[in-house]
Amino acid sequence: MERVRVGVVGTGGIFVGAHLPAYPEIPEAQIVALCDVSQAALQRAVKRLTELYERRAQRAEDEGDKERAEQLRRDAKEVKLYTDYNEMIRREKPDLVEICTSPDFHAPVAIAALKAGCHVMCEKPMARTWLECIDVCEVVEETGRFYQHNENWLFDPFYYTARKLIDSGVIGEVVAMYLNTSHAGPENRLVFWDEWRSGGGSLLDNGIHAVTASWYLAGFDKKPVVVKAAEPVGITQRMKHRIIDNRYRDFRVEDDGHILIRYEHPETKAWATAHVEGSWSNPDSPPTVILGTTGSLRPVWDEGRQFVEITDSFGNKRRVEATGPTWTFWPSSFYGEIINMVRCILNNTKPLCDHNIGAESQAIVGAAYLSQREGQRAVTLDEFKSWALQIRKKHGKKANEVLIEEQLKGVRR
Repeated sequence: MERVRVGVVGTGGIFVGAHLPAYPEIPEAQIVALCDVSQAALQRAVKRLTELYERRAQRAEDEGDKERAEQLRRDAKEVKLYTDYNEMIRREKPDLVEICTSPDFHAPVAIAALKAGCHVMCEKPMARTWLECIDVCEVVEETGRFYQHNENWLFDPFYYTARKLIDSGVIGEVVAMYLNTSHAGPENRLVFWDEWRSGGGSLLDNGIHAVTASWYLAGFDKKPVVVKAAEPVGITQRMKHRIIDNRYRDFRVEDDGHILIRYEHPETKAWATAHVEGSWSNPDSPPTVILGTTGSLRPVWDEGRQFVEITDSFGNKRRVEATGPTWTFWPSSFYGEIINMVRCILNNTKPLCDHNIGAESQAIVGAAYLSQREGQRAVTLDEFKSWALQIRKKHGKKANEVLIEEQLKGVRR
């Protein structure tokens, strides 16, 4: 069996908790190296990897697959550890580099890996700013390597099933949707509240899921054209008294963001509108629903099973189980995105959620920040991009930090 050799950069919570459990289930993927600046994080990751691979090897033995059991145990023993990603890439020459670091490292690691001839898949957001994203995009095009923007919601049972139902015409033409992604806040993780490392707050962390997913549901053949910080909340700080990293402290990023996005087909001019909430101050927008010209779709749970509820124009309801081919265990959506990238490499096929999707998703968030900064007026993506490029022209190497500062000015009013 041909296998994809994977080098992982960043072995913190998202890797250990969500990505790593998928790898023992993907024979075509071999983790050859782990890299993190923290020795403690590396050791935690190695311990967890050893446990997961041994557990899967024992299951393979029980199923009579001794060859797979031996392969799993061999893979676990042969993983190399690094604290410098350039050294890891140079020595191991992986086929694929998976990036699970904080956002400030997303662009530098991706560019280094691509230039070394590796394919890349990177956690959301693609980078801190749209300017960093376009730097990555240029190198993707120059090298011809594949880049996957890791938006796991595209492999989530509800969104995947909803997209299939939309394709079938069950709710007619998609008109609008509410997508809500909210929780009370990552107070225990300082990096999320540091704009210089993350680029922004809840909208760029939580909301970016719903941004890309809304585009997926509207159809990637449409393009994001206009964004608006949605009244009355907009992009703001709702809960300002926070214990962050075990002490009360001020923060400068948003903990709530409500935005409107208009997607438009470049030829037919057909459009769909999305309202996205990305919040660390609990949800206060309507629950997730997709509205069409002849009906609607919404997620429902019943006795531990997830369904897509279809409501027709007469109010009649029926359910379709949310299911698909890539979720056999939790966290299924992460398994789906990883095996998708591995199969894309093996089949020499560009991934659906590529660098362009990642960069435009980032531009949507950037345009939303600009909208908030300018009194919540609607902003076109072209207008935002022109503004960002002017900042780059004026400030050069400091442009990303200046752009972050300018984008967040409206949040701090």
